[in-house]
Amino acid sequence: MHSWTDVYPEGRWSQSSMDLYLDQIFSIIGSTNKYFVEFGFDGLVYRNSNNWNEGSGSNTGNLYAKGWRGLLLDSKNENPAINLKKHSLYANNIAQILSDYGVPKDLDFLSCDLDSHDLWVMRAILEAGYRPRVMTVEYNVNYPISVALTSMDPTVENHGSLPRGYKFRWQHCAFGASAKALWIVANSFDYVMIGRVSQLDLIFIRKELLEDWMLVPEMEWFFRDMNYTLLHNHLGNRALLRHIVDYEMYLQTSDLIFSHASARRYLKHLDLECFRAFNEEF
Repeated sequence: MHSWTDVYPEGRWSQSSMDLYLDQIFSIIGSTNKYFVEFGFDGLVYRNSNNWNEGSGSNTGNLYAKGWRGLLLDSKNENPAINLKKHSLYANNIAQILSDYGVPKDLDFLSCDLDSHDLWVMRAILEAGYRPRVMTVEYNVNYPISVALTSMDPTVENHGSLPRGYKFRWQHCAFGASAKALWIVANSFDYVMIGRVSQLDLIFIRKELLEDWMLVPEMEWFFRDMNYTLLHNHLGNRALLRHIVDYEMYLQTSDLIFSHASARRYLKHLDLECFRAFNEEF
């Protein structure tokens, strides 16, 4: 971790030190089209930390203030003035949405923050041939870096379509995916992890953009000083347990039943605080 990784500068647009990270990264690799995509946006307008009346900060606010432009996506909010579009995102629709809005395949920056099936949407974007030069994705700090656990995308579970009557439910401390699961996806598309922002986001860069003098440590290095504390409330709905899978097992078998069973074995062995109320069910 860099010495300023948990810094919360006054006037920032992002949570924690993301603005600082992006400033540093693009000062070194430069920008091309200055185009970004961010989801979910969590607000109606850009606000910096001096005026956070709602929302939790945007990873693209600082870039927007510097003249960058792009596409913002959120399931609740819409604002044409900043090109904020209202969509619920899944693995089965994200590529078409990006195409419909004319997003360039080689955009400069992608920010993923769904609090749910981020891994599958990120994977679908990369599978569709999009190659952001820099990419950030929210990870679940409640999982140790030794396991590749993730919430399932309902359209992946349902063979490519959204289940009838599906309604999103906040998963509390079981949201999203572990750092290892996200790293596996990014690495498979030739991305290298170059940073971690507090308990929030992982930062990846296209491997081809690294120069010989840039020494990047292994993923584990970024977590060497990590203090694992419960983030968000305990899991309160046992039904959500059915939608957590071991991503490594899924890659090996493409079988959701085996992958879910493997995830439960991990959760029983790890005895994580998030799932403590349901330990007897593992």
